[in-house]
Amino acid sequence: MTNQFFNSKEYELKNGIRLITIKKDTHIASIHVGIHIGSMYEQKHEKGICHFIEHMLFKGTNKRDNNRINQDLEERAGSYDAYTDYTSTVLAITALSEELEASTELLSDMIINSTFPKEEIDKERKVILSELKTSMDDVEQYSFNKINEVAFKKSPLRYDILGSEKTIKSFTKEQLENFYHDHYIPNKCIISVVSPFSHDIVKKMIEKYFNNWEKREEKNVLVSVEKNRNIEKVSYKRNIEQNTILFLYTFYGLTRKEELALEILNYKFGESANSILFRALREEKGFSYDVYSEIDVTEFIKTLYIYTTAEEDDIWKAKKVIEDCITKIKNKEIYFDDKHITHMKKVMKTGIFSILEDSQALGNYVLHQKMMGRKIDVFIDDIKELDDIKGDDICKVAQKVFCKPTIHILLNKK
Repeated sequence: MTNQFFNSKEYELKNGIRLITIKKDTHIASIHVGIHIGSMYEQKHEKGICHFIEHMLFKGTNKRDNNRINQDLEERAGSYDAYTDYTSTVLAITALSEELEASTELLSDMIINSTFPKEEIDKERKVILSELKTSMDDVEQYSFNKINEVAFKKSPLRYDILGSEKTIKSFTKEQLENFYHDHYIPNKCIISVVSPFSHDIVKKMIEKYFNNWEKREEKNVLVSVEKNRNIEKVSYKRNIEQNTILFLYTFYGLTRKEELALEILNYKFGESANSILFRALREEKGFSYDVYSEIDVTEFIKTLYIYTTAEEDDIWKAKKVIEDCITKIKNKEIYFDDKHITHMKKVMKTGIFSILEDSQALGNYVLHQKMMGRKIDVFIDDIKELDDIKGDDICKVAQKVFCKPTIHILLNKK
């Protein structure tokens, strides 16, 4: 597929790997390998296992030990990344284009041939426990974890992607290897490559190093989708300098047009540097330094969070300000006209062109579009769809989404 924005082709290899190649006039090549497995698909006793396995992919293969993997990554002289989220595990390398084949061989070895050395499991367990404690010391991250615990009873969103101290300590070599064998398979893999090379050359390169990865039957995992509970809770934590407020809404079942209207609303409400919440909480009242809203339209997730901080004396006033802003939007006292929608189109185009200019960002973007079952150039349809969105559409989606929130307030325990 070639369009006005980028020159791309899509393939499905014999073992089920879905490959996206993008030919770009660049000296930089970026390869992203994503497995459609993340914390959303873990059972309760497995919480954190995908993140643990992501760490172990760097710890040894049939022909490389931990030191050799780190040395080979360093020799690419670029950047490398790995992360686990709710729906995927991703490994990536971005380097000079002449490093693409070596990068491809290295990633294929790490993903296909990991051996999970026992001594490395024990060492990495300590590293991950340290990572978990660090996240608990981060008041913002801690607040998000707490509201998810309050909002959901069964949803995977209730649990930290890192897992818990109990599960992290419980994982055995056999358990890690079995989960890896069952879920890290080519028919759950998507690879994106951005490079100056022809589509055919890149396809043959991927086939050379990934074709020996055997296709296996996918294990069906049921995902519990749950609306947030309409509940308000106050928690306390010792020795914190910031008190926090979080609102959480879920929005399952919206059309794409409604989601776009919600994205416009979210941008003007709390995402932009001159948002409604920023002006109300920081500029007018001086209650908060950090204030924002964020939205996730990923399948099974569909969440909108509102976050701010305040002194304890101001925390309830800040909560009231947020609620008043929401009421004004729902009642059309704050209205989104054509000017706001035109501005959002400009914001969206700016974001897209920024991604298109950056090989690493482009590779990651198309990978996740494919992970979500979307066209990789879906933004073209989205920009066109914006032409049909009016202020009333934004008001209606606010009325639909901004109701029955989960609210969590974190205060310093004296």
